[in-house]
Amino acid sequence: MLIDVHAHGFSEELVRRMADTPGLGFPLQATGPRSYHLPGYGTFDPLLYDLDARLESLKRRGVALQLISPSPSIISNGAKVLSLEETRLLNASTAWMVANGEGRIAGLAVPALGDPAIAADELHRAVEQHGFSGVVLSTSAGPLTLDNPAFEPLFAVIETLDLMIFMHSTSSALSATQTEYTLRTLVAWPTETTVAVTRLIFAGVLERHPRLKLVLSHGGGTLPALAGRLDLGWSAPQYEANPACRANISRPPSTYLRSLYYDTVVASPGLLEFIIRTYGPDHVLFGTDFPYEIGDAEGDLALPMLAALPDADREMILSGNALRLLGGRAPRGA
Repeated sequence: MLIDVHAHGFSEELVRRMADTPGLGFPLQATGPRSYHLPGYGTFDPLLYDLDARLESLKRRGVALQLISPSPSIISNGAKVLSLEETRLLNASTAWMVANGEGRIAGLAVPALGDPAIAADELHRAVEQHGFSGVVLSTSAGPLTLDNPAFEPLFAVIETLDLMIFMHSTSSALSATQTEYTLRTLVAWPTETTVAVTRLIFAGVLERHPRLKLVLSHGGGTLPALAGRLDLGWSAPQYEANPACRANISRPPSTYLRSLYYDTVVASPGLLEFIIRTYGPDHVLFGTDFPYEIGDAEGDLALPMLAALPDADREMILSGNALRLLGGRAPRGA
């Protein structure tokens, strides 16, 4: 069985609405029947909203289940974070995709990050209403970082509902100097994941909520390479010691990384092998970043490397770990 935990999509109705409503979501421009242009990016890939074409792709590749969420920059892009109205529109869009996905699509709820005071209750409502299988978190919420105390109730309700979290990087102030050469996507976004998770560790969020099932996009960004360096910040004994690095946690930062999960969208067989070896095949999940080109939309980069693994390890990564994390929220037939 093949389960893809990292994919993006919208209902075509929402795409049309964005094109017709300035200020709503992406500033799309209709260029013809069922075709759209995104200024500063280019053609809006039809596979993002053409459900029939998506289903054909899933069937052709033998993907039994694909977990979808909106593209991350529509949730938060540094300058703007989505409103409650936009949150509900995105969740309704995802729910429509699931309802019409012939059992091959599961949805990740978008929390109301733009209004932290109601984010927990709104997530609870969305999960109850739509039956989502998990939640997607961007690495920041406009000007706020996820370790901000305002989001403590949100993490508590995620833990209580036993939801799988898929964390996807997006732009923040870190990305301001990386507008050329596609650096935001290539370099800044993996770095955003590293910063967001490191803050969650040092702020004690992961220690206070040890049952969070957190899956990181793009193999955790640069975290696997920086684990030892984070530990140096925790253990520095004298001149470079920072009390804040020990104030909220009881053990080295790298130990928290071992309780997290990592997708396979790293575009490097060697790096993927390193992640599997470091964190174990029980902590790696197959993902594609479908349908984006700067990803692994058809799994062509990850699948050959995974094919060489022992059968039990490969099956964990391709489907077993996802089913375990989804638990009772795994759709029937998955």
